[in-house]
Amino acid sequence: MELGLACSVCGHLNQLRAVSCDRCAAALAPQPIAPSAVLPNVGAHPSAGAGSPPRPVTQVSTASSPATVPLPSLQGQPSAPQNGAVKPPSTVISSVQPATAVPAAQPRFNAVTGAPLEALQGKPAAKTMFFGALQQQHVVPRLVVIKGEGGDGVTYHLSATNHIVGRSTGEIRFNEDFFLSPEHALFSVQGNRLFAKDLGSVNGVFVRIKSPVPLDHGDCFLVGEQLLRLDSAPFNEPGPDVNHTYSYTSPRPDARFRVVQLLAGGGEGRIVSAQGTTLTLGREANHMNFPQDRFISGRHARLDSASDSHHIILTDTGSRNGTFVRIKGAVELFHGDYIFIGQQLLRVEIS
Repeated sequence: MELGLACSVCGHLNQLRAVSCDRCAAALAPQPIAPSAVLPNVGAHPSAGAGSPPRPVTQVSTASSPATVPLPSLQGQPSAPQNGAVKPPSTVISSVQPATAVPAAQPRFNAVTGAPLEALQGKPAAKTMFFGALQQQHVVPRLVVIKGEGGDGVTYHLSATNHIVGRSTGEIRFNEDFFLSPEHALFSVQGNRLFAKDLGSVNGVFVRIKSPVPLDHGDCFLVGEQLLRLDSAPFNEPGPDVNHTYSYTSPRPDARFRVVQLLAGGGEGRIVSAQGTTLTLGREANHMNFPQDRFISGRHARLDSASDSHHIILTDTGSRNGTFVRIKGAVELFHGDYIFIGQQLLRVEIS
């Protein structure tokens, strides 16, 4: 780019130090500079000599460029023309267009902690939307029949309010199971909750325990294939008959309760008394053993006298097939519960 002084009369470009136009001899006198147009701390033009004083720089704007370009002025003031007219100053206009600065984007989060910066803390937090259709959908409880070796069989969806299970009556029937009463149990759905009730069946409804449960005198429970009954009634005091004769008897055990084995056909089998306040059950090395029952674990369950009440506490001691208690009245069932009715093992699913 060539620099120089443009003549205001003919437009000829002259050298920076020229006082008159080389073409038309017109004076090249610059216009006095306003104080506001002088840029401070600007050094002399590089073409000036070492001993030359600093020269003021003018700031000229054009319509096509919003930025200003500093221009050097003449070293001395030229003499006015003879006719007394004052010529306007000549300037050099740069064709370089400076780029417009783009502000950098402000970071929104701390690069180390991930916390929002203070500049955004004053803004309201974005609203979290709610998946109403997913959160409030209706859950249909299900009963899954467990086949041999733990496999799943038929699944029954309890879509109605009440479902009766039986051998010949109800919505869920097991016609070949002769341990079921014709109308055996009722399953009721209330919202997303499921309840089971024995309808006066002969063999009852049994639910697998998940934690220690209290038993009362006469309650029945299942351990493997053994149906057992708790007998916690106190022994009768020995005494003579009407003729004042005493009968031969064995010494009474010092135990608070007993477990009675119930046999097929309604008879009673073994009766085992607790050793003090505890009675253990299993396949071997227990107070009451069933070595021929392949569904009983070695250490299956335990009964303990409650110190603060008349109840006997039944606890499953980590058996594989679980311990089941016969329900009394209506009980609530939860996801993952197991139920025995007749010869059918059912799993509850509520999800």
